[in-house]
Amino acid sequence: MTAFEDMESVTNNRFRSTPMADQSRDSPTAAASEVSVGVVPPTKTLYTVHEEETNGHIPAGRVGNGNSKCAQARGTSFSLKQVRRNISKQLSLDDFDWDAAKRRNEQIEQIALNDQEQYDLPLKPQSKVEKAWIGFLGTLSDTFLVARLALKLFAYLGGGGTWVFRLLRLCLYTCLLMPGFAQMVFFYFLSSRVIRSVAYGKKPRQRLDIFVPKHHWKENDTLRPVVIYVTGGAWTIGYKAWGSLLGRRLSKHGCLVCCLDYRNCPQGTIVDMLEDVNTGIGWVLQKISNYGGDPEQVYLVGQSCGGQLCSLTTLLQAEQAIGPQAIIGGTPKWDVTHLRGLVGVSGVYNCADLRQHFNQRGLYFSLFDRIMSFQGKTQLKALSPTYVVHGAQYAHLMPPVLLLHGTKDTCAPLYNAKQFHQALHRAGIQSTLKIYEGETHTSPLVENPMRGGTDKLMDDILSMVKGEEVITVQYSLCPGFLVTLAAWVCPF
Repeated sequence: MTAFEDMESVTNNRFRSTPMADQSRDSPTAAASEVSVGVVPPTKTLYTVHEEETNGHIPAGRVGNGNSKCAQARGTSFSLKQVRRNISKQLSLDDFDWDAAKRRNEQIEQIALNDQEQYDLPLKPQSKVEKAWIGFLGTLSDTFLVARLALKLFAYLGGGGTWVFRLLRLCLYTCLLMPGFAQMVFFYFLSSRVIRSVAYGKKPRQRLDIFVPKHHWKENDTLRPVVIYVTGGAWTIGYKAWGSLLGRRLSKHGCLVCCLDYRNCPQGTIVDMLEDVNTGIGWVLQKISNYGGDPEQVYLVGQSCGGQLCSLTTLLQAEQAIGPQAIIGGTPKWDVTHLRGLVGVSGVYNCADLRQHFNQRGLYFSLFDRIMSFQGKTQLKALSPTYVVHGAQYAHLMPPVLLLHGTKDTCAPLYNAKQFHQALHRAGIQSTLKIYEGETHTSPLVENPMRGGTDKLMDDILSMVKGEEVITVQYSLCPGFLVTLAAWVCPF
């Protein structure tokens, strides 16, 4: 037996993974990625020594939670240096091939990194301070990325006067609502109910935030309904944190909310955005039960361009479910029958008819056509849910659709929601259009919750989730006169 083989034997007989790591092996994909035990676990990873049981092993690429009370009760945690020190005591260092061990360890660390990104639950930090710090660094990194892409986008647009004016209005809008936004920032970084930046894929910005229900909802020990939320942002400035206000309110009433991030232009085109949304939905359907969510009660909600992405992904998944070939924008595949409902909020459903309208509002032809392109051509109708709906071949696979739209929406006019609603009815798909009198593009999502009182948007989503009429009253986050001023200067 070589020194390297002897080292693996010693490691196999001395250590085993924590229960949490073992439970995450249920999926076939995760099981397929398991390899034999390596030399040492990845750097900065904690495992638990079980002194009373010596026949276990450490599955390569798996991370145990050394901070849990269960782990502390059954054993003690040790670090990478301690592993090396323990192993070196049992082997002859003269005969040990450290180069081979180093190469083996590098392979295991790569497997651990890839495996944790796809399948493992995130490690729980040791304290609220550490949790806040880790979240701050992650969000800071994302903020720098978004800022860099925004500057690149601004340079691409040539610094047009329309965009400069809208940027100034956006800054003023943010300042007026700062009392409410400050509370949301505090909640987003410090609340134990927010799990930030969980990886649902390997590509850039394939991350999501999970908002878990309050404690009294978890006491009955049942899986909670899941709401997947895809934010808007004109395909250019979308970010998962924009959904924190809705995520906080829905999770307060017993829903588990997943806010997806996805690549924006210029980082990607519409095909990349659809790929990200499909990947995120597939991840939620497979993994959300690990977080207390019910994979059989999943609802998809999209706002503005997020409404287009959600509608397209659902329609394309249903269409390719009855056909032999994959469809562009419909990969990776997931089972559309798992969705219990689709909600579009101030959505964009007819890109072909709205092209001129967007150009007048600053989303110029050159940029919009670049976003809505694949295979080297601009495909406005192929990327418009209103035109994608055709025939009743897959109507039985589609979930009920709820469209929520304001009469004073100047970004995505109401008529485009009416067109989509009519197209769904012609295709035999159950659809309901609820018109919000006097509401703008952002007021149901931002201004109304900030003002407090009755929240029509959340009540309608909760009514669909619970299957009965729900009326809630929210407390105010910001003085009413500031909300009124913010609504007046809002650039959307």
